[in-house]
Amino acid sequence: MQPGVAWIIGGGSGIGAAVTKKLAAEGWTVAISGRREDKLAAVAGGNPNIRPYPLDVTDKDAVEAMVRRVASELERIDLFLFGAAAWQPMDAGNYGFDEFLKTVDTNYLGVLRIAQPMIEQMRKQGAGHFAVIASVAGYFGLPRSAAYSSTKAGLINLLETMRTELAPDNIKVRMVAPGFVKSELTDKNDFPMPFLMETDDAATRIVDGLTKSDRFEIAFPKRMVWLMKTIRFLPYPIFFSLMKNLLPK
Repeated sequence: MQPGVAWIIGGGSGIGAAVTKKLAAEGWTVAISGRREDKLAAVAGGNPNIRPYPLDVTDKDAVEAMVRRVASELERIDLFLFGAAAWQPMDAGNYGFDEFLKTVDTNYLGVLRIAQPMIEQMRKQGAGHFAVIASVAGYFGLPRSAAYSSTKAGLINLLETMRTELAPDNIKVRMVAPGFVKSELTDKNDFPMPFLMETDDAATRIVDGLTKSDRFEIAFPKRMVWLMKTIRFLPYPIFFSLMKNLLPK
């Protein structure tokens, strides 16, 4: 894919910020959005290729208006990447509504609020790449991660459907599934994180996957991906026996 216009939701920190800087360095014009204006300004850092557009993805009217604004000011959106995420470790057996609400509202409904107006824009311009950062945590239900894991599983399912349905419109739907990556989110974790990756390494893999291929799934690191996929296909008695070992002692 040749450099064009990209828009990254969650571009003010973590993976999103690192992806933004790499795309800008490769000649892309990158719009970045998030709730924290100071973080967006810091990432932009006076770089004319990076344009901050503050946005709260839980505000439907603001999301729809921002799609129109970005498309108008930058003329088109060749690559869209949704990377906003909410995550909080939960106590085992806690399924309280309030604990789930923020995670579902940001991770899953945030994508749905922007999907239709973004797809309409890509249809109008004749093509586009619609990408969402899910997680290997979405491959199966993880103890103490019920809200986060279920939203990521929902996103994977949604994106699989969109990939098929939007292909006739020349819209390529992409799913990014990282393992553990150093960020503000993983800093909250109080458990071992196997194959923990540096943010820049993860960003390089995402940028290369998005710009040098059209494949649906961009998942890494490979050792963790294959481990998670192997566990997903185990017979349930074995699967639940393994999951029991992940509960707090």
